Amino acid sequence: MVLPKDVDDILEEIKSNPLPELAPGKLSKVCLPDGHICYEIIESKNPNSEYIMLLHGLGQSMLSFPPFFYEPMLNAGYNIIRVDHKGGGASSWMKEWEKGNKYTLEDMANDAMAVAKQVELNKFHLIGMSMGGMISQRMAINHPDKISSFTSIMSTGFYDDPELKNLPHTFRLKFILALFIYGRKLNTVEQKVKLHLSINRQLMGSGDYVYNTKWTLLKAYYECTRRNGYNAKARDQHSYAIKKSGSRLEELKQLEIPTLIIHGTSDPLVHLSHGEKCAKIIPNAKKLFLEGMGHHLPKEYCEEITNVIIDHCQQNSNISTSDNTSPSLIQGE
Repeated sequence: MVLPKDVDDILEEIKSNPLPELAPGKLSKVCLPDGHICYEIIESKNPNSEYIMLLHGLGQSMLSFPPFFYEPMLNAGYNIIRVDHKGGGASSWMKEWEKGNKYTLEDMANDAMAVAKQVELNKFHLIGMSMGGMISQRMAINHPDKISSFTSIMSTGFYDDPELKNLPHTFRLKFILALFIYGRKLNTVEQKVKLHLSINRQLMGSGDYVYNTKWTLLKAYYECTRRNGYNAKARDQHSYAIKKSGSRLEELKQLEIPTLIIHGTSDPLVHLSHGEKCAKIIPNAKKLFLEGMGHHLPKEYCEEITNVIIDHCQQNSNISTSDNTSPSLIQGE
């Protein structure tokens, strides 16, 4: 659990230079009865763009999708929507969660659909990573008429599937150790950033690539100084939502939306077998299994990932007639 020796030097460099803008789009929020959901729209230069919605994983925020992941999609002519789930990021943190405000993946799916409604999207492409993939599954199941294509990245149709491998005991021990070493006294931004790095380094796979320490530190420093920081209670809240929502496997067998399954072969958090099962049961699902990738988006893999996603979206374009185009897109023509 020892962090790289140059962590303090990298942090000092980040603090000493102007921070790059990691939320370059237009930030907005949709107000709901139990709080608000923050989202960002990053527009491409294409005046007739379709939208791709990105949903992040447990305890994270929209910044989990780095520029080297979404910029190729912008360059291909797609508008990007990044959403902060409730309990984290700049969305409501649900401080009374224990007192009757517990929520499920179904609730989080409704949040994302509320964003789509506010942006006036009739149809859009959907990409979910980890827990975001589970939320996306629920959206695709409940609103098939709204989703042009669905991409699931390192996710599962049932995390507690008794037929598949679950979280390794060694991973749990390393996670607890990280909390013990770096999470006891979170009095400074530097300590919070180091805890984030320590936890996220455990998600690395066994492939021939170097963990991007600087990007993780930069993202975490930005989150802690420019946004709300990380909600320590989000892990428990999101874990509850996953467990409470149970299995979607039977419903996924009936899914007719064009689906792409992406998974790393050495994912330490959601075993490859979960991605394999989804690819098998979802009708006509395409798959991309990346040798050695873990449970994150390394820059070394992103070019291949984004190329496949863009091709998937282009093959399932929702721009065919004006009836299939959202009012916001018609206005831009």
